[in-house]
Amino acid sequence: MTRRVPATATLQDVAARAGVHRTTVSLALRDHPRIPAETRARVKAIAERLGYKTNPLVAALMQTRRLGRAVKDVTLAYVTNYPTRYGWKPIHHDRPDFFPGAVSRARELGYHVEDFWLAEPGMTSERFCDILAARGIHGLIIGRLPPGQSSLALDWSRFSCVSLGMTLRSPVLHHVTENHFDTVWQGMQRCLDRGYRRVGFVFSEANDSPRVGDRWLGAFLRQQLNFLAKHRLAPCPAVPAGEAEFARWFERSQPDALIATHARPVLGWLKKLGVAVPRDVGLIDLEDHPALDCAGMRYDPATIGALAVEMLIGLMHRNEKGVPDTNQHEVLLTGEWRDGATLPPRK
Repeated sequence: MTRRVPATATLQDVAARAGVHRTTVSLALRDHPRIPAETRARVKAIAERLGYKTNPLVAALMQTRRLGRAVKDVTLAYVTNYPTRYGWKPIHHDRPDFFPGAVSRARELGYHVEDFWLAEPGMTSERFCDILAARGIHGLIIGRLPPGQSSLALDWSRFSCVSLGMTLRSPVLHHVTENHFDTVWQGMQRCLDRGYRRVGFVFSEANDSPRVGDRWLGAFLRQQLNFLAKHRLAPCPAVPAGEAEFARWFERSQPDALIATHARPVLGWLKKLGVAVPRDVGLIDLEDHPALDCAGMRYDPATIGALAVEMLIGLMHRNEKGVPDTNQHEVLLTGEWRDGATLPPRK
């Protein structure tokens, strides 16, 4: 007689099928060295065949029992992969810091966020996953990757996962990011409303995520249709542009406003050309550099970190793990327009 596979397999179902105690199953699924490797492999195979998945919230409860003290918070891992331990923190770059917002929101919901460095000396992908599993950590927030990196290789099937931003291109996980298309869309509309008619676009520094650049550029090109044909400008062709390429394009195009991915280098190039901002040309900065007092969209990185935590907890409650086959969820945060000295109404 064929044994019926339960609709929703439990730990006891796996134990009964394997002919071992539930404790043995629990330890085997956590790769505990007390259980022989052969037994671990057999139990895992049975669990997979039955469709059993560890619920991270139940795992936290079991950890409380094992330790004999209350585990008040389920730990979520904030995974980074910069060349140095804390290279992802703002003191080392000018990118937004999502970590404090994630920590704060997790605390409000009864969770704890801890940062983990994937590039730890001697660390391997397999060892990293085993360490997290041994600590009962089943939820990952993948932080922004450093320039030049676009992929990570982990055993994603063991975790619920959410990534921040769009630097991780392989695999494509559920993620939270800024609404980059809307950023340039609103910027172009502000230019039009304030009397600017020849608006140019320049990639003034290397972009760590081509998909972000595509969304910026797509909004720019679509909004050009709202301008008279004689006023439409092609974007600066060099990606990223250098001083010489920018100067040639600027002299040829004669824009009266610029949308720049990074304002700082553009301000320097314009100064060398004898062009004053905003007297001669308006400027919108797509990156948030408050010290420059540029017009542009502002995003609260704390909100993005908080949204990632909320999405991850939802996945964990539904016990959804691994790389989604289809319907990757993308949460877009729309920014807030802030006026700066660089885009006054044009007389």
